[in-house]
Amino acid sequence: MKTGKTLALALFLVLTLFSLVLYAQQLSPTYLKAVNLAAQGKFPEAKKIFQEILAAEPYHERARRCLQIMADLEKHKISDKAAAHLFQSLSFFYQDQFQAALSQADLALRLNPQYARTYSARGGYYFALGHDKKALADYRRALELDPQNDGAYYNRGCLYLKTEEYGRAIKNFDQAVKINPKFASAFYNRGIAHFRKGEFLWALVDFNRAANLNPRLAEPHFNRAVVLEELGKDQEAAAAYKKFLQLASPALSLEIKYARKRLQLLQK
Repeated sequence: MKTGKTLALALFLVLTLFSLVLYAQQLSPTYLKAVNLAAQGKFPEAKKIFQEILAAEPYHERARRCLQIMADLEKHKISDKAAAHLFQSLSFFYQDQFQAALSQADLALRLNPQYARTYSARGGYYFALGHDKKALADYRRALELDPQNDGAYYNRGCLYLKTEEYGRAIKNFDQAVKINPKFASAFYNRGIAHFRKGEFLWALVDFNRAANLNPRLAEPHFNRAVVLEELGKDQEAAAAYKKFLQLASPALSLEIKYARKRLQLLQK
């Protein structure tokens, strides 16, 4: 079992990965094109692209959420104009223009003040701007309007991870995966909360689940390796590092460097 400096570094790296999951998920040009089409009110064209993305990648959570908005639009739960503002807010958010995203969400809520998904999205923008209390208020309102809103539970769980309230984070991720058992990011971040509490076996279960649900996600394999080292399972840890290195994008340069060093030591 690894302790001391190794564990401290592992904790730092896990938290780095947590940030990446929240803010640096790769957004394909195709997905962004669909969001921008929806922001222009071209909903049929956008819907077709979202459907194609989800057919190719069943674990694509963002496309799934966008299709949920499309379904609500068709059921007249949100107006065309409000939906366009909501998608425009997403477009700004993906460009790191958080204040502009917030303004568009406000416009959407003026038109449809009872639409839960807009509150959940706006909570994310407040979170990005560091306004945690306002974010929590929006997540709470989203869940009052729609108790089955897995995205609001997930976002609130991520906020509690940030504030190091790991028990609350786990409870929110529990609700998210209860509603959506295929929510890979919720399992992943719940694993981080368990890790931070020293609950390594539970963390490993969640990282395994996230990796199985989204075969293209590299980060769970890195965290699996860290946990397996903590549990003294060096051979399994080496295999997990290898899998991580196969999947990792160049953006994970710090983690790649660390994984290579650990792999060299484990294979001696």
